Amino acid sequence: MRYLVHESQISEIPARQSYLYDIFRLYFLPGKPEGSFIPLLPVGEKGSNALFITGHNDQVSRYLTEFINDIPEKRIVITSCLGLSFSSLPRKKEVFVPRNAPFFCFLRNGRSFGFNFLISDAELNFYNSHGDFEAKLNTAYMKI
Repeated sequence: MRYLVHESQISEIPARQSYLYDIFRLYFLPGKPEGSFIPLLPVGEKGSNALFITGHNDQVSRYLTEFINDIPEKRIVITSCLGLSFSSLPRKKEVFVPRNAPFFCFLRNGRSFGFNFLISDAELNFYNSHGDFEAKLNTAYMKI
């Protein structure tokens, strides 16, 4: 499992590490940059077979265009606006986009919810959902 944060969100990394620990009970450390993204990698366990990527639509599109053939994870979970624009990705991967906002994903002030970063409804839903990884994923994201 990897969780990619765009370099423009570098100041959010400590808050996102805390967010990820709360969800997965795994510590995540920054890895070597991949294009303009910084991967947060779990320590010890590998976690699920998923790549989480968060960023603006153009940033995520550029990353996926460049690296799609090198992504080892079977699932790509995208938190970005215009989620349905990613439906043209190669069908070699399962692609998930925000369930409640497939057309446009709004960001909220995370401080109102106890987070120190701008957070989407999908991220909030993933955080607050119950069950195993599959249940959380299917609550907050939809497969396209």
